[in-house]
Amino acid sequence: MHLQSSAAFLALLASAFPHVTQAKQQGLHRKLAANDCTIMAVEALGLEEGEDPEMILINNGEVTPGHHKLNIAGAEIDDSAVHVPPGLDIASSVRQNVEKEGRRRLVDTIGNLNMLLVKVTDVGGLVYPDSATTMSDEVFGTGVDPVNLKSGLEECSWDKLTVVPGLSDSNEVATGVIEVDIGISFTNNTRGTIRNAITTAVQTKLGHSLPGPYDYVLYSVQNCYVDCGWAAYAYINSWNSVYQGVYYKRPGVLIHELGHNFGLAHSGGLDGQTYTDHTCSMGNPHYSDDAFQCFNPAKNFQLNWYNDAKITEDPRTNGYDTTLTMVGIDEYNIRGGSPVTIRLETGGGADYFVGFNRASATGPNRLNDEGDNQVTIVQVNGNNGESYSQSFLKAKLSQGQSYAITNYGGTTQTVTITATSIDISTTPGTAVVRITNGSTPSPTNAPTNPPPTNAPTNPPTNVPTFPPTPAPTNAPVPTFPPSPAPTRAPVADVSKYVCTKRQPADPTATICAEGSLAGGRCTSENVGSSCGNGGKVCWWASCPGGDGPPSPPTTPPPPSPPTGGCPACAYGDNGVCCGTCVDSGKPSGRGCF
Repeated sequence: MHLQSSAAFLALLASAFPHVTQAKQQGLHRKLAANDCTIMAVEALGLEEGEDPEMILINNGEVTPGHHKLNIAGAEIDDSAVHVPPGLDIASSVRQNVEKEGRRRLVDTIGNLNMLLVKVTDVGGLVYPDSATTMSDEVFGTGVDPVNLKSGLEECSWDKLTVVPGLSDSNEVATGVIEVDIGISFTNNTRGTIRNAITTAVQTKLGHSLPGPYDYVLYSVQNCYVDCGWAAYAYINSWNSVYQGVYYKRPGVLIHELGHNFGLAHSGGLDGQTYTDHTCSMGNPHYSDDAFQCFNPAKNFQLNWYNDAKITEDPRTNGYDTTLTMVGIDEYNIRGGSPVTIRLETGGGADYFVGFNRASATGPNRLNDEGDNQVTIVQVNGNNGESYSQSFLKAKLSQGQSYAITNYGGTTQTVTITATSIDISTTPGTAVVRITNGSTPSPTNAPTNPPPTNAPTNPPTNVPTFPPTPAPTNAPVPTFPPSPAPTRAPVADVSKYVCTKRQPADPTATICAEGSLAGGRCTSENVGSSCGNGGKVCWWASCPGGDGPPSPPTTPPPPSPPTGGCPACAYGDNGVCCGTCVDSGKPSGRGCF
């Protein structure tokens, strides 16, 4: 018997959580004997961010769904849930499946994967209005839709995975799509009850238990009316995902949910929130119908698509110093012998991962939304990056920048990762990464020119506190005092930009630290089509640096959000996700998942 909960993870609800109650005295009601239940878990892609406290043991790597059991002797079961007895020490009652000792379950992410989409009509006739033919095209690209679940997964895996819609079953009303009716209403039932009704209806129609011959089965429901706040949800290391309303045809949402089926956890950002890593589909995914992105270095290591291009290093040895040339998954097919992801062992499971976030014009990572062409560093909470574990983006490095990890692996050591050089003028583009155990190395591109001999006695107040990125190489060096006196400060402003969908939270600091010198892909300020796909915009700033071109005109402040409609553009209202509101000076293009 599988222990599942549409709420999140009932098996790990410790007695300290007040919402764990005794079983209701109604309907089916019995006490379980000395049974063990295999722990399963579900992740909901919410319309507002947050983490269920029940997922903590999973995210820390202490529990693996499908791989551990819970001793639930004395638990009670009714017609809706399993209820953990008061006082049960959940953590001590969890143990590994005996029959799975020594072998970790590997989900199917290689070869032909058969997928089925189920269009559901409730007892009152509520059903999402798209035809089965349209739904097949939106998910599997069987018509004219060029960007969909099938194209996204196949691109990100470099065709290691092939999505096969359906099985040419006589029940299919369109390629890979069947329709079922359920005898209950969407409007007054919880998502768990609705899902169970769908599963029963599908099994009745097909004549076998699910998943049967299918690797993954997707349910599409018309809308959510009870227990809402989610766009979609999926079971971890399992075969099922559920989508409400329009979200079944958002490639970013579909790939995010299939990622959970593949055993992937969420990807958090620099702010420490659960899924704000926008270099990864397991962060807050793309909201539009024509965009998707792939995965961060930790997820790429866990997936078995890049087994021939991932390596492990152990920098815990004093004096450790190695330099590696990396390519991005965007150009994996022409990588030569270079790795696309590097795992750094910590000795405790919370390992670090390094990758080159290459975003070329045509590769699978072309719609990446953060840290284009930078070296990214990610840490997982546990499991050595080999199974389900929350990850967090720790740093995005431009050429010459370093990231120091103090007390590495619980020791007194400091491990430093430096982006020695980044070259995207070659094919493939490369990032040379130096990893050391010891003092922080100096950036390799630090200025070598001596200061002017007539340096002012009072230093300018706008001298930057960070190394130039990249440092100017052709700054003029006067050999005698100019006459008349100089009309501009010895350290002049330079124009820099970043190419992202969202304006950075602290524009000047972020752009000056991480941006590129103006004159590359960005030629027009705040023009969305000038630097990349997916609605990316050139965000400019005037930054301190060596003598350079005059500062561009000050960018006008972004317009204020329109009144009414959406209360805030960071997160949506009733699933609308502020698609028509203004977020940082432009329409918000990201869903609130």
